[in-house]
Amino acid sequence: MSIYISKGITYLTSELLEFYNVKHGFFMRHGGTSPFPWKSLNMATSVGDSSENVIENRKRIADSLKIGKFEFYDLWQVHSNEVVIAGKPRQRGEPHLKADAIVTDKVELALLMQFADCVPILLYDPERKVIASAHAGWKGTLSGIAAETVKVMVEKYKSEPGKIIAVIGPSICREHYQIGDDVASKVNSVFKPEEKVLTYTKEKIFMDLSAANKILLEKMGIKNIEIMDICTFCNKDDWFSHRGENGKTGRFASVIAL
Repeated sequence: MSIYISKGITYLTSELLEFYNVKHGFFMRHGGTSPFPWKSLNMATSVGDSSENVIENRKRIADSLKIGKFEFYDLWQVHSNEVVIAGKPRQRGEPHLKADAIVTDKVELALLMQFADCVPILLYDPERKVIASAHAGWKGTLSGIAAETVKVMVEKYKSEPGKIIAVIGPSICREHYQIGDDVASKVNSVFKPEEKVLTYTKEKIFMDLSAANKILLEKMGIKNIEIMDICTFCNKDDWFSHRGENGKTGRFASVIAL
């Protein structure tokens, strides 16, 4: 993992993806134009920020990665297991598709997704030259968004899971992700107790979202997985955290491009 700073924009990169010279980054909340409570590199208008701020923030991300500001493709993220195959950038004013993962083999197309505690997943097939980006909260995790994304890479682009690289970015840690009995019951229908996705105390239950998605990726045959192990809740000065900021916050970006 490396940290880069470009004109106030700060982002993390993966050692695995850097080895293959894949343009990508997990962008901290610094260096943008948005005011409190979205301060400052917010990616979402859905949280109350202005479109002018978000457009400028995205331009700054594009500049930092040296990509065109009109090359982004993004989604209306809905905590699903739906995957979109992108062929060209989403134009301003073009409706968002409702889904939680994007796959492409097109160059000059940057996949952008938004987060504030949920798990960012970036995938890259160095042989088929295919990239993907996924968003996994507890609903998406349990409905298999990680597996569905890999399936699209395999079925559409003939990727071999053992050759796909996966990176799990900053997300909320186990210690701060408390869930209720109803969600725990759903988790136990997907994961075995020995996989230790859940932790029980006397009165509380906690879920490890990153570990859960790592397990799901491994079950799909992916071997090269990098986990950044950074908690958004514990590091609210650097990352947006929905739980850590009581729902009044912005969304940070993950970006990947061929």
